[in-house]
Amino acid sequence: MPLYRCTCPPDALDDEQRRAIAVAITDVHCTLTGAPPTFVHVQFLEQPAGAGRTPFVLHGGIRAGRDGTLVGSIIDRCTAAVARIAGVDEADISMRTSETNASWVFEGGRVFPEPGGEAAWLAEAPAGH
Repeated sequence: MPLYRCTCPPDALDDEQRRAIAVAITDVHCTLTGAPPTFVHVQFLEQPAGAGRTPFVLHGGIRAGRDGTLVGSIIDRCTAAVARIAGVDEADISMRTSETNASWVFEGGRVFPEPGGEAAWLAEAPAGH
């Protein structure tokens, strides 16, 4: 359910950088929230930088109920990782998050668990999921 989008200028990232960013964002999310890596999705979009906008824009769609300090850490660590991997200054990156109630998300044929309920949800998964 956590869905992270990285919007960047065309050709700003090669395939290896995209892979490294996806791994880094997944690691940040899982380390800070305890969610399993299989929950995290990372997408890349290319869009020319517009006037007044930073070249890299990150958006993290996460489950509601996360502590503000934890969300701040997600933002800080994801921004730092993207800057390092993309070879850009952190000032060239903006990030925001939005929260969605777990009960509004359907994944793997079932309603997503609330934060902290991941292990039980995974244990109840039908075979092959």
